[in-house]
Amino acid sequence: MGRGLLKITAVSALATVAVIAALFLFADRSVDLVAHGLKKSFWYEAGQTISLLANHMLFNTLLFIGLVLAGIVALGRGLSPWVRSLLFVCLAVATAMIVGDGLKWFFGRYRPEILFEQGQYGFSFFGQVDSQHSFPSGHTLRIFSAMTAMSLLWPRARIPLLGVAVLVGVSRVVVTRHFPSDVVAGAFIGVFCALWVWRIMRVKTT
Repeated sequence: MGRGLLKITAVSALATVAVIAALFLFADRSVDLVAHGLKKSFWYEAGQTISLLANHMLFNTLLFIGLVLAGIVALGRGLSPWVRSLLFVCLAVATAMIVGDGLKWFFGRYRPEILFEQGQYGFSFFGQVDSQHSFPSGHTLRIFSAMTAMSLLWPRARIPLLGVAVLVGVSRVVVTRHFPSDVVAGAFIGVFCALWVWRIMRVKTT
């Protein structure tokens, strides 16, 4: 199982890098320029609302509550399947967030607003400010890690759960906070952080 997941991760990473490179070279700017024209439209407002589902502060709060609740219940009843499932979701999201924050700092990619306002596009590396933290999309990796983790626990709900994740990812482009390649990278990180935490923890739901 571990070797199988490692192979899938490696192949998917190569494919994701290829997609990101193609988007960076040929599509990112044109797509976000179109999105820039949607400001003050229904689609822009809808995108802002959908983006709230993966708000950074909301996820930090939910992670804190989840970890504290799991700790309290574990002290009284031990690591029951329910507690392990809750810990799994929390750790999957936390892992994705840590990986994402490190990559944001390392790549230092300019957000679309810098392209619109200053004509700068690409990577500055070791970015220190929010306008240089476009890659990968934090909202996307948060929601994909959470929805992937939950879909592993409840396979019957996989389609609607991942559908929500896709909507959030698209919304980040619509509101011109990210380029499409940022979203693709965030989705990859979210999905595979959840898969690897699942593999390591060997979560049982019964």
